[in-house]
Amino acid sequence: MTTHTIKSGQYPLWRFLAISSGVWFLVFALTVSESLFFYQINQKPAPYWNIILNDLFILCWIPISPVLYFFTKRWYKHKSNWLNFSLKLLLILIGALAFVLFSESLIHYFERLGSDRERTFDNIYFQLISFRFHSNLILGLGFLATSVAALAYTESRKLAERQEALNRNLVEAQLGILKAQMKPHFLFNSLHAISGLVLKKENDLAITVIAKLSDLLRESLNMDEKNWITLKEEIDFIKRYLEIYALRFGEQLTYTFDIEEETELVLVPPAFLQPIVENALVHRVIPNDNRGHVLVKAYIQNDNLNISVKDIVETELQFDVQYKEGMGLGNTRKRLASLFGDHFKLKFDPVICTTEVVFPILNTSDL
Repeated sequence: MTTHTIKSGQYPLWRFLAISSGVWFLVFALTVSESLFFYQINQKPAPYWNIILNDLFILCWIPISPVLYFFTKRWYKHKSNWLNFSLKLLLILIGALAFVLFSESLIHYFERLGSDRERTFDNIYFQLISFRFHSNLILGLGFLATSVAALAYTESRKLAERQEALNRNLVEAQLGILKAQMKPHFLFNSLHAISGLVLKKENDLAITVIAKLSDLLRESLNMDEKNWITLKEEIDFIKRYLEIYALRFGEQLTYTFDIEEETELVLVPPAFLQPIVENALVHRVIPNDNRGHVLVKAYIQNDNLNISVKDIVETELQFDVQYKEGMGLGNTRKRLASLFGDHFKLKFDPVICTTEVVFPILNTSDL
C-alpha cells in the first residue's frame, strides 16, 4: 500500500490523520460532557441535540489540521527569522478560522432552514464570528503551538543524532589512526628481535620466528577488521606473541596465564594487551639479560574486567626511573579513553612491577 508523507523520515499521512482526528474527537467529547454536566448540576433537562450541534464546530478542525501542519512544517524548515515565521502562521490561522466558522454557519443554516426562514446565512455567520471567534482562536493557537513544539523537538533530536553519529565516526577514525600507529611499532620490535638471532647466526631459529611472526601479523590483520573481540582471542594472540620472544630467549623467558573461565567471552578492544606485555619485556626482561617471568591474570570484580601484567626478574632494577609510557602504551591509553571515557583504569605499580587495566564489562546492546 502506498502512503503519502507530510514530513521527512517517511511519516505516513494516515497516522497523522488518525492521531489528530482522535485528539479533536476527544476535545469534542470533553466539551459536550462539560455542557451536559452543567445541566445536570443545575437539575435541568439537557437538550442533547442542541449541545452536540453547538459543539460540532470542533470537528471542523479535522480536515484543516493536515493543511495547517503541512505549511507549518514547510515554513519552519525554511524560516529566515521567527517574526516572519510567526506572521505567516497568523495569516494561515486567520484563514483556518474563516473556514471553521463558515463550516459551522452552514451546519446551523441548514439545521434551522425549515423552522427559521428569516435567518439568513450572513446573519448566522456574523453572529458566530462574535460568539465562536475566541474559542476557535484558542483551539487554533493550541494546535499551531503543539505543531511547532513537535517540529522543534524533532529537529533537536535529529541534530543530537547527527552529532552523536559525528562523534562516533570521529572516535572510530581516531581508533583507526591509533591502531595504524601501533602496527609499525609492533613490527619494528619484532624485527629487532629477529635481527638479534641473525647476528648470533641462529638462522634456523630466525626462520622459525619469521614464520611465526608472519602468522601473528596475519591474525593481527584479521583482528583489525573487528571493533571488539573476546578476551580469549586476545589472550591467544598474546600467547603467540610471547612464544616468539621465548624462541629468541630460550628458557630464560617464561610466562604464565591465570585467566578465569568466566572472563573468556568478555568483549575487549583487539590488540590492547600487546603493548602492555611488550612494555614489560622491553623495560624489565630484556634489561635483565633477557631473563624473567611474565604473569598475566584476568578476573571479574564489581562488573569490571580486571587484567594485570606482572613481570618478575631476579635482580632489582630501577624500573620506576627507567619506565616511561611509550607510543604503544600511550596509544593504548588513548584507545581505552575513546571507548570507555573516564570509566577505565590503566596504571603501573612500581612496587609490585605490575600494570593493571580495569574497564567495565560491555553488553551487546552497548556496542
